[in-house]
Amino acid sequence: MRLLFLANWPLKKEAKGGDYAFFAQWETRPVLRLMGTYNLGFITRFERYRLRFYVIAPLVAFLRAWRYDAVVAYSSQVGLPLALLFRLAPWRRVKLVIFDVESFGRVQSGLRLALTKFAMKAVDAVVYASSRQIEYYRAVFPELAPRLHHIPIGIGPYPKTQPLGAPATGPIVASGHHGRAFRDWACLLRAYDRVKHRSWLTIVGRTELPPHDRDNVPVPPTVEFRPFLPTDEYKALLEAAPFIVLPLPERRQSLGQLSVLFCMAMGKPVVATRVMGIEDYVADGETGLLVEPGDHEAMAEAMARLLDNPDEAVAMGRAAFDLLQERFTDKSMGAAWETMMRTVVSASRSR
Repeated sequence: MRLLFLANWPLKKEAKGGDYAFFAQWETRPVLRLMGTYNLGFITRFERYRLRFYVIAPLVAFLRAWRYDAVVAYSSQVGLPLALLFRLAPWRRVKLVIFDVESFGRVQSGLRLALTKFAMKAVDAVVYASSRQIEYYRAVFPELAPRLHHIPIGIGPYPKTQPLGAPATGPIVASGHHGRAFRDWACLLRAYDRVKHRSWLTIVGRTELPPHDRDNVPVPPTVEFRPFLPTDEYKALLEAAPFIVLPLPERRQSLGQLSVLFCMAMGKPVVATRVMGIEDYVADGETGLLVEPGDHEAMAEAMARLLDNPDEAVAMGRAAFDLLQERFTDKSMGAAWETMMRTVVSASRSR
């Protein structure tokens, strides 16, 4: 099977092969070409921040697509423009699968909805990672039902350097280079202020939190900022942590799973907000603790509970590690994708 994988982020270089991510777990590896968005200065910034979807990369993919059995587009930001091109030029049509992490931008009405429905006729399958996304699809795109596939995200093995269940010796960890749109830093800081005398907090991916990103909530002196860390250093930091905090706002889209899964791979529980994209991956009270978005008091209580009960935190971390091996590996993800893609590629086109 020959596949073109179109990402919604820039890649250092385009690559060929079948050893990328979950594709490497297929029984019969595909011939895979990877391509991403382009770094074209103000043009790319205009695509990302004004249009909210990409044009150049989908156009290049459209011109190359005829060489492949199917195109897999990661996110509707690149997938829907490509689908629109296929609708406008049906003679160049190939199978198209969209891995939809944004729920099509949560479009509800108007011209955007009309264009999306028009483009969707060229989409052969939509893969989603959060079970709650089905609510949106049923309400806005009921015609998609036969083409929807729920496939949980999985990650590859990340060997630990410490024994599973080793005592915590480091600070609480939160990660993310994101601003307030993707991390509720204000909620985290308010919650941490109630437990700061019990542990340091390390925020990875940032050198600071500007006032507008934290709603002017003060940053306690026991908060340490660390910029981007190499994988080995990040793993060591997580392994030493009592738990990890993931303060996500509710954006009604699938996000945060990879952060949770990496913590699970290190055998750590997570204190996270109960948002779309997280509920499928954290068993509340078993592998971590979930609180409502924006509820800093509940987050503080969850953090205090794990700090005051280290044995419970260790038990949750073990359960999280076991759950990862059972449900969320790239092997299980790859098997589900291979089955789905073979069905899509072999199916006759009816639209």
